[in-house]
Amino acid sequence: MRQESLIKLSAISGLLSGITWAIGDILIVGFKTNLAAYPGIANSDMIKDKELAATMIQGGTGRLMAGALVAAFTIPLMILALYSVKKLLTGAAPIFVNVLIAILFVAFSWSPLAHAAFFYVGEASKLAVELDAAPAYAMTQVFIDMLYANWYAAIIATGIGWLLASIAIFGGRTALPRYFGLLTPLPVTAFLDVVYIVAPFLIPDFLAGAVFNLAAIVFYASVAVFCFRHPRRLANIK
Repeated sequence: MRQESLIKLSAISGLLSGITWAIGDILIVGFKTNLAAYPGIANSDMIKDKELAATMIQGGTGRLMAGALVAAFTIPLMILALYSVKKLLTGAAPIFVNVLIAILFVAFSWSPLAHAAFFYVGEASKLAVELDAAPAYAMTQVFIDMLYANWYAAIIATGIGWLLASIAIFGGRTALPRYFGLLTPLPVTAFLDVVYIVAPFLIPDFLAGAVFNLAAIVFYASVAVFCFRHPRRLANIK
C-alpha cells in the first residue's frame, strides 16, 4: 500500500476514534447533574467532589458500561491515527516530532482507564445512595481519587502533545497549512469551552462532557479532507 493511502487511512482512523470516544462520553457522562436529588451525597463529609459523584447515578449500568467499553475497545484507532500526525509533521525537526508523538502515545495509553473510571464512580455512587452508609461514601471517594489521578495525567500529557503539534504547524515546516495549528484538539477544545460558558444553549448538556473528543473529530476530519484534496503533497512526504 502506498504511503499516501496509509496517511489517509490513519487520518480516518483518528476521525473514527473521535466519534467513538465522543459516543462513549455521551453515554457515560452525558447528564445534567442534579445534586439536590441525592441529599446523602450532598451532605456527606467523605465525598469531596459531590457534583461528580452525583452525575452518573442517572445512568443505567448497561449504559455506563457501554460508554466505558466503547472507548476502551477503540483506543487502537486513536493510536493508529498517530501515523498521519507524524508523517504530516515530518517537515519539523525529527527529535521534536518524535518527542511529540511519544508524549501523545503515552497520553493515549493512559486514557482508557481515565475514561472507564467514570463507570466505577457511577456504580459506587449508586450503591452509596442505596446503602446510605459511611463506608459506601468513603469507597466512592476512593474511586473518585483514582479517577482524577489517572484523568489528570492523561489530559495534561495529551494537552502538551497537541500544544507541540500546534507549535509545529504554526512554524510552517509541515505538510499542513499554518492555520491548521488552530484546528488541533487543544485550541478547538478551548474554543468550545468558551462557547459553552458564554452561550451554553449552543452546546447541549449531553455534549458538554464530550468537548475534547468533538475537537478531535474537527481536527481529524480536517486532516482527512486535506489529505484527499492534496494527494500530491502526501506523495512528497518521506
